[in-house]
Amino acid sequence: MSVFLRWGVFGILGVAALLYAYNASKRLAEAHTARPATAAAVAEPAKDHDAALRVSPPAVAETPPAPARCEEELAVVQRAIDMRRHGDPLDRVMRIQEIAWQESAARRARLEQVATQWFNREGDIAPSTLRAVVVNDCQQHPPAP
Repeated sequence: MSVFLRWGVFGILGVAALLYAYNASKRLAEAHTARPATAAAVAEPAKDHDAALRVSPPAVAETPPAPARCEEELAVVQRAIDMRRHGDPLDRVMRIQEIAWQESAARRARLEQVATQWFNREGDIAPSTLRAVVVNDCQQHPPAP
């Protein structure tokens, strides 16, 4: 009887450990996806406060909207630069949702190329300049089929 009791306890502990690991990984995934949104939410009030203090000249025109594929490349570039600042490796950049979930292999290759190029680039660049450079580069390359 003691052998069956011992294996029963081990079985229960094994199942409990698996459930604990599953729930822990689920919580980590939720925390990881919530982190960029939280950082953006913290940065937004600061931008609004600074914008309220500054008076922009009336002659400044807003940038025209870029195509969706260029906006997607801009998002990949910004994530690559942020991940480099945080010390993340390049292979983690290649596994981000915007790149890894692309159905088209040509589009995925283009996003990987853009991410690698900006991840390896040294120095800082102003956000408005970054947007202009990325959108210009995107528009020079034909869209992936």
